[in-house]
This record gives sequence, structure tokens and C-alpha cells, in this order.
Amino acid sequence: MKKEITIGSKIIIEINGQIKNLQIVGSADVDVNHGKISYLSPIGESLLGRKVGEIVEVKLANGKVIKTRIVKIY
Repeated sequence: MKKEITIGSKIIIEINGQIKNLQIVGSADVDVNHGKISYLSPIGESLLGRKVGEIVEVKLANGKVIKTRIVKIY
């Protein structure tokens, strides 16, 4: 298991009580329908370098701030 989130990491996060499976990828590999988000996106940028158990505030493009908890990195 990886210790921190990097480009290529597959992760499980919790947002507003919902569990999401995501992978942090480069811009050319983005596929939101399959959970592949860019490391340059607001969520991707906020999660890089973070560890399991951390709660991260993410400011979305629309200005809304959400809290996400990192459940697993693999």
C-alpha cells in the first residue's frame, strides 16, 4: 500500500458520506466516467501528497468547498 497520494495512485475517498473510487492521472488519461481525474483538477491538486485518514478541504471550480476523507491508497 502506498503511503501518500501521487500521480497514478488509486484511492478511495469519502465525500458527504459517499464512497468514491478514483485514480489520479495525467491530463491525457482523464476519464471521469471511470473515476480517472487529473492531478491538475481541484480535487487532484488537493489530494496529492496526502495520506490515509487525512480530511482535506477542496475548493471546487464553482467556489464551493467540500471536505473529503482519504480512506485508502493503493
